[in-house]
Amino acid sequence: MQAIELVEDRASKEPDAARTTAFMEATKAEGLLLGKAGLRDNVLRFGPSLLVTEDEAEDALQRARRACATVDAGS
Repeated sequence: MQAIELVEDRASKEPDAARTTAFMEATKAEGLLLGKAGLRDNVLRFGPSLLVTEDEAEDALQRARRACATVDAGS
């Protein structure tokens, strides 16, 4: 499992729960399901199967990239 914490500003490390939710919705639209965690709902959890192939991992990353582009375009 891997996790990514989203913050509004790297210096202040203010949690960005709204962007985390937007990213989760964008990945859901891409057919990629992630988990949300953290005390401030600003952590994304990636938990692929232990049997995931390299091609499946690359496909998931492409979906996540498209979701990032969607969220960035909306801000």
